[in-house]
Amino acid sequence: MIRSWNRVFLLILPIVLPLLVLVGCSRMADTLLTPTPSSTPLPPTPAPTFTPLPPTLAPISLARGPYLQSVTPDGVTIIWETELPLPSQVNYGDTERYGLAASNSTPVTRHVVTLTGLKPYSLVHYRISEGKDATVDYTFRTAAAPDQTNFKFVAFGDTRSDPIAHQNVVSSILTLAPDFLLHTGDMVVNGLSADAWTTFFSIERKLLAQAPMYGVLGNHEHDSPIYFDVFHLPGNQRWYSFDYGNIHFIGLQIDGAGGFQADSEQARWLESDLAQTRQPWKLVFFHVPPHSSGQHGSDERIRNALEPILKKYQVDVVFNGHDHDYERLMTNSIVYIVTGGGGAPLYRQVLTDPASAYFTSTLHSVLVNVDGLQLNLTGVRADGARFDEFTLKKASPTGAAVLVQ
Repeated sequence: MIRSWNRVFLLILPIVLPLLVLVGCSRMADTLLTPTPSSTPLPPTPAPTFTPLPPTLAPISLARGPYLQSVTPDGVTIIWETELPLPSQVNYGDTERYGLAASNSTPVTRHVVTLTGLKPYSLVHYRISEGKDATVDYTFRTAAAPDQTNFKFVAFGDTRSDPIAHQNVVSSILTLAPDFLLHTGDMVVNGLSADAWTTFFSIERKLLAQAPMYGVLGNHEHDSPIYFDVFHLPGNQRWYSFDYGNIHFIGLQIDGAGGFQADSEQARWLESDLAQTRQPWKLVFFHVPPHSSGQHGSDERIRNALEPILKKYQVDVVFNGHDHDYERLMTNSIVYIVTGGGGAPLYRQVLTDPASAYFTSTLHSVLVNVDGLQLNLTGVRADGARFDEFTLKKASPTGAAVLVQ
């Protein structure tokens, strides 16, 4: 009997053994593929990584600006530059919510956008945008209409040569929060140098983003084409005029390159322009002074050519630069102010002009507060200290101004 079972076992073993092997492998596979319960949590899945956007899709990097030009009661021109050609867009409005936009779809590196339809002497918020906001919120005021007779501006000049001194003057001006600026020339040490203009706009960036600047050519601008590229001023940009509130402003090219003789095109234009204005106040600004006690001194040729015109049409104040100091002079009922302390090497008083009333060699700007028929003028040093405060008053819009200390 036992031998019979042994025979049967030996006969079925070759058939059963492979089946047992298959069943064992199947169970082992199930064991490997089925997760085993455990009280230890699995490690967290690593967070996905992101590749930075390519430069053409990244937020705008402004190479220059924004800066403001040619403000009017209902508009302004905003200029900026980008490293890459991009469309131009400005979001603007009464608040940081904006709500309005001005744009140009043509990709460029130098952007010039003019806003229109604004309210006179109103605060406007704006920022430069392209897909994502690229700048912080900036604000500026539109120009005052003739019936708005309370506003303020700053005059300064000769910002060339010393970037640190220039920056200190600009920082001082920022604390004054002027509505706009007059620059009496010699903005840079060499107007033909692109690097010099890069430095100028870098130092003045924050100021020019909120206060429109009206400038004139100085001898250090060298009548450079760069000047005419970067600025967008009224008229032919060499000499021009504009109204702001109850003041008529005139900028002239008296830099050693522009003709100013009595029979020149510029002098004829000046007389025609003054004859047409009906504004109570008339202010003229240009670079080389007709009267000065500084190193360059008075320029008799300019005085002989222009002073008869300025006197005839009752110009009230003339701002100049060129001499790197501050001086107040008065002759023929005209107040002359030399404001050349914006950053260039300071000059001492060399000879005293007979018209001189106040002289100091200091880094500075001049603050002008307008209050109807009264102008309050103050010299402001780079450290904020004030000097030579005086007032000009008119009894009537057509009357002569009287100086009050």
